[in-house]
Amino acid sequence: MEDKSLKEGRRHGAPDFPAGCYRIRSPYAVILGQLECHWHEEMELFRVRGGKARVQCGRSFEEIGPGDLVFFNSGELHAAQPMNEAPLEYDAVVFSPEMLCGSGELARRAYVTPVLEGRLDFRRVIRGENKQEEALLAAFDQTMELLTRQPPAYELRVQSRLLDIFAGLTEDSEQLSVHREKEPSQGIKTAIEYIRENYSQPITLRKLAELSHLSEGHFCRLFKKYTLKTPIRYINTLRLAAAQELLLKTDRKELDIALETGFSSLSYFIDSFRQSTGSTPAQYRKRARESSC
Repeated sequence: MEDKSLKEGRRHGAPDFPAGCYRIRSPYAVILGQLECHWHEEMELFRVRGGKARVQCGRSFEEIGPGDLVFFNSGELHAAQPMNEAPLEYDAVVFSPEMLCGSGELARRAYVTPVLEGRLDFRRVIRGENKQEEALLAAFDQTMELLTRQPPAYELRVQSRLLDIFAGLTEDSEQLSVHREKEPSQGIKTAIEYIRENYSQPITLRKLAELSHLSEGHFCRLFKKYTLKTPIRYINTLRLAAAQELLLKTDRKELDIALETGFSSLSYFIDSFRQSTGSTPAQYRKRARESSC
């Protein structure tokens, strides 16, 4: 199964089986490989397949490379930005925390709820440095394969693999004596959700600051702290990702794509696309189609 955005607000899986998998490869990885700062209520397992990235887990940052697996918690701001010119290619499994509670109330009380509430200090990155970690990476790959092929009884096997991975992450964890201070990020979450739902429309800093209940100056500083981008750059990156998909999947004119994805003019769209990818939209579309032949 190949997805193009991991867009905020999408449904992952089905209501009775809330788990989905996503695979980003070239040529989609040129822009879409930049997993922009976002959040969702589901947990996520994210494994790099190509390139290197600086990943964000809340207020923490980690450098990861090919083969590394990262856990993003429910409700946590997270992102993955390429560290070099190589496109970032990755697999991701996004699932409801309820998938981890099949073994009963003890699992929920002792492990799942403490992780959700930030009371359990546990590993976030698996690099395959020993046999135990290699087994967890293999469990992730099996989960991707099961979700993609969906053989008979795959739901049971997926849940089993997710439990194995979560157990591996938490087996050396420590209960914290006090709740961690909650991140001052709710206003930023609100702004990000608004941007992701309305990027094709004009968006002003004033509107975003109002939604966050902050002054424009404080909002811009806090937004860049969490996303490592200015609000304008963040909005343009989402617009470019949507435009890239339309370039690859349709024969629509560049002007139509520019206007549909929120750019005010064709020239601004072309300049922004060139700065991001090193090529014009027309050149990018031509190369992508030639490489697929």
